[in-house]
Amino acid sequence: MVAGDFNTILNASEKNNENLDRNMMQRFRAFVHEHELKDLYMHGRTYTWSNERERATLTRIVRVLVSVDWDLQHFDAVLHGLSSSVSDHAPLHLALNAAFRPKRRFRFENCWLKLDGFDEAVKEAWVCDPAIVDPFRRLDALFRNAAEHLQSWGQKRVGNIKLNIAIANTLILRLDVAQERRTLTPVEFWLRRMLKQSVLGLASVERTMARQRSRIRWLREGDANTSLFHAVANGRRVKNYIASVKVGEELVTDQEGKVEAFTEAFDDPQV
Repeated sequence: MVAGDFNTILNASEKNNENLDRNMMQRFRAFVHEHELKDLYMHGRTYTWSNERERATLTRIVRVLVSVDWDLQHFDAVLHGLSSSVSDHAPLHLALNAAFRPKRRFRFENCWLKLDGFDEAVKEAWVCDPAIVDPFRRLDALFRNAAEHLQSWGQKRVGNIKLNIAIANTLILRLDVAQERRTLTPVEFWLRRMLKQSVLGLASVERTMARQRSRIRWLREGDANTSLFHAVANGRRVKNYIASVKVGEELVTDQEGKVEAFTEAFDDPQV
């Protein structure tokens, strides 16, 4: 859904002066909340309309509103504000397959603290080459080794949560169907009970991870709505996405080029 009108302002920050119709703002916010819509973050611009005067009035009156389901299905969507060209309105460009998949980095998962063997895993991971004597290099090596070891340990202990839940539910379904036709054997009954306990445990871990990544603190872990958490986490990721970097007169948009530009700037502050 694309909204474009002088009354489609959600926040006071979307206009560069205090001449606001707050009643209309409240009504528009109520409409967005009532229909459970999400306002896509716009890269590149703050406002989308100007009255083209010397002391210009600027507002954001064009936006893209989507449902949570749409947002989850199009997690690579990125919205850009373009040049207004000969118009007083700035057109929007919505890319549905933006390539912004950075190299996977280490993330400490809070759910690891609930798993047996975590303390032992940390002790095994906190090692480095004794030949490294410089304290800063030694600390860097310890952190890197610990991150690599814990990432591998966590993957082995937890694995692909969604896939494991799907497999467990498939097996439970087959045992349910079998139970409708005959009495389950003791082994089948035990397996069905273990699978149900496994699904509960995996669902709890999934909620913990979603809560951590979404940074929503006002909901209890047990009451977590996974779709909501993933939507918020995805929104944060899109908002933090850097679409381009200007190096001198050149505009860099590819991922490798942006990494190289940041690396050179870090190594040489004069760049």
